[in-house]
Amino acid sequence: MTLQFAAMAYMHRLKVRYGETDQMGVVHHANHLAYLEEARTEYMAALGVPYGAIEAAGVGLPVRRAELRYLAPAFYEDELEVSVQLERLRSASIRFGYGIQRPADGAELLEGMIELACIDLSTRRPRHLPEDLRAQLEVEAQASS
Repeated sequence: MTLQFAAMAYMHRLKVRYGETDQMGVVHHANHLAYLEEARTEYMAALGVPYGAIEAAGVGLPVRRAELRYLAPAFYEDELEVSVQLERLRSASIRFGYGIQRPADGAELLEGMIELACIDLSTRRPRHLPEDLRAQLEVEAQASS
């Protein structure tokens, strides 16, 4: 079963740190994935389903697929807004859509998608999303669409 949503985006702010940049002060491309993960975990916590609680229940949500399109560079000390929204919910996976903007000049820096698979942490095998997690995500998606 697949549910697709046009949910409102959750906004997460962060500031680029020196260690995330190269010698020219440009954010290294791999660090964008960390920004997206930070925004996603904050979003999930805001929904009342923090990753720690999900994992304590024996459920893992590893990345199964990631697609990023870099539009413009981010630089050391830039203030960034990372938007994340629930795009699709399947029986054993969740897909989130992302954007990164620099509010100072309105530049769109990145757009992307990350899909998470659901696994049982004890067996490392795929499993269905727990009903309580699925229900919470459905409530949020329908409330914000």
